[in-house]
Amino acid sequence: MLFELFTYLTTRCPQYVRHMDYLYEAIAMRGRYKRNRAAWQLHLENSRRFILSSAEKCSSRQKVVVLGAGLLLDVPLEELSSLFREVVLVDIVFLSEVRKSVRRFSNVTLVQHDVTNMAAKLYSDILRNIRDLPESMPNVAAIDKDTDLVISLNILSQLWVMPRAYALKKLPRIDDEVMDDWCKQIVEAHYTYLRTLPCAVCLVADHEYVKRDKEGNVISQGSTIFDLVLPKPEVSWTWDIAPRNEESQYASKELIVGAWLFNKGVTKKRLPNNIRFGILV
Repeated sequence: MLFELFTYLTTRCPQYVRHMDYLYEAIAMRGRYKRNRAAWQLHLENSRRFILSSAEKCSSRQKVVVLGAGLLLDVPLEELSSLFREVVLVDIVFLSEVRKSVRRFSNVTLVQHDVTNMAAKLYSDILRNIRDLPESMPNVAAIDKDTDLVISLNILSQLWVMPRAYALKKLPRIDDEVMDDWCKQIVEAHYTYLRTLPCAVCLVADHEYVKRDKEGNVISQGSTIFDLVLPKPEVSWTWDIAPRNEESQYASKELIVGAWLFNKGVTKKRLPNNIRFGILV
């Protein structure tokens, strides 16, 4: 507990990241991994394996950008560093152990950035008593003309979670349907952004949850991405994210994870330096 408190007090991050519990969630994720290391191992290995397979398919290896680098549990960092001239790791917050672990790689950079490009506005709007929910409009400046591969790593189903929790806490009378539509827009915006990029894109994402009782019977299941329709994944597996007693003594929770590589073998057009990629409107 003292270690977690020390981490919370000493981690550098913007005010909105702390107040919207992104920092708290990163610390909690570290704890969940330690408790469930064995149950998560297959998922982490499969994620790293698909990432490396995608990277090796890139004919040009100037730059790779990882969205959702987090605790680096599912990032094959050493291999990416050896394959690409430049590696950029993007997430809304990085804990001190992550910052320390990347120091030995001279070509790895950390970029603290909200890939929805919306959380800071939500926070400031609520402070000013604005009740309208801001639209997610992804824009990652690190993705530029030199980028050969973008990896979206286990975040598609997570981008809406913290904004939703914060909005519900601060705007308790908001309509459920309005909230669901907003969360769906966040998911769709990220996916659309990825599909508009002119470089190769590796997507690893869960898209369905399954809860089981003590006997292993399915008691509930559903979409984790608000029924966004995805192509058939190239690879799929089950992530035993919450064995029984992690979230409930009566039930366990699994996630169905898919992995895709878009724009395979793409020949990138070198664009002017002042062009940034975003959602086509």
